[in-house]
Amino acid sequence: MTAASPARPPVRPVAPDPRGRRAEPEVRRRPLRQHGRALPYLFIAPYFLLFLPFGAGAVAMAVLLSFVSWDIGAAPELTGLSNYVEVMGDPLFQTALRNTAWMLVAYLAILLPLGTAVAVALNSRNLRGRRSFQVALFIPIAASLVTVALVFQILYDPNIGLLNGLLTSVGLPRVPWLTSPAVAPWAIIALRVWRVVGYYAVILFAGIQSIPQDLYEAAEVDGADAWSRLRHVTLPLLRPVTLFVAIAASIGGWELFAEPQILTEGGPLRSTMTAVMFIYRTSFLEFDLGKGAAAAAVLAACILATTALLNVAFRSKT
Repeated sequence: MTAASPARPPVRPVAPDPRGRRAEPEVRRRPLRQHGRALPYLFIAPYFLLFLPFGAGAVAMAVLLSFVSWDIGAAPELTGLSNYVEVMGDPLFQTALRNTAWMLVAYLAILLPLGTAVAVALNSRNLRGRRSFQVALFIPIAASLVTVALVFQILYDPNIGLLNGLLTSVGLPRVPWLTSPAVAPWAIIALRVWRVVGYYAVILFAGIQSIPQDLYEAAEVDGADAWSRLRHVTLPLLRPVTLFVAIAASIGGWELFAEPQILTEGGPLRSTMTAVMFIYRTSFLEFDLGKGAAAAAVLAACILATTALLNVAFRSKT
């Protein structure tokens, strides 16, 4: 007596092909969507492989370092919050943080309107050679920061500088660009704005280009002039891009270092001393790594707070 053969699943009949070809039997396949969910993470994996040891690891090390007292050449000692108490009570750090904060406010107050104006000008229909202007705007940001600072140091020179030469040629007095506590911070802000305004203007220009033209046409039909279109169409829809520019520029403003270090070394009378300059001097000139790490943590908290405030200020209702 033979064993009963197992029952076979019914075979779905193959429908004839209307074009006379033999149709293949239907095969169930797993949706490609299930396989593709991990694909984006595969592409960004190299970034995280580099970020974890050199980015997140360095941040974690700096936070741990802020809770110890570590002079180079001696063993680190756990001191708790004493570094933070010492940093916040240091008059030099208070001056540096105050200088950085007000220079950041002035920097953003000049950069954002000027960058938006340049972006609107680039979007003008009457502008010829738009590509050439975009390339020219990128030249300052592509140049070496140290080279740019040295060139501006010559321009700001009180005796042979080009700016004072132009002032004296029209009968105006010389300006102590880098030797006056009231003028030196503005000279550094002007250098910073000149260097980055083209870069951010091109980003804002790309945001303007993404605004649908139908909205402008509808505004023209309603009788809106150029200023009304800018105020009620361009600026509201450009708000997310403006937020990105403001956050990126504020991070760079809080980290201001090379320009005052080269031009004034924090003077005159500590009027251009910045927070990063204080961290550099404390960590690498005074060799107090714990105090420098605590100052860096306070600066990081200021950057996070500024980012949160900008997100609230630029919150879009469009």
